[in-house]
Amino acid sequence: MIRFEMAYGKAYAALSLGRSSKLVRERAQERPIFMRYLIAASGDQNFPEGGGMVIRDSGGEVIGAVGVTGDTEDRDEELAVHGIHAAGLKTDADCIGMGRVGLPPKTS
Repeated sequence: MIRFEMAYGKAYAALSLGRSSKLVRERAQERPIFMRYLIAASGDQNFPEGGGMVIRDSGGEVIGAVGVTGDTEDRDEELAVHGIHAAGLKTDADCIGMGRVGLPPKTS
């Protein structure tokens, strides 16, 4: 079983690139050569698939990341957000209005 390694890789991808691992996957599709290099540079620890989320404190500072695996990419991400909120912490989306550096652009 490699579930732990998958969840860890999603969290690693989110933390190393400062965005959800779903956005990392999208970046990998846009720039595959660049992402292959980053994955290799991380010792193959980056796993660019949805389910990894950056964790922020109440002030919006990055304090870690979480990775969830076992369902669809969207469901994994939803569960990661739920876990972050259950711990009383914030996601990137919660901090958009705080002007935090590195946040993905707000989409309509």
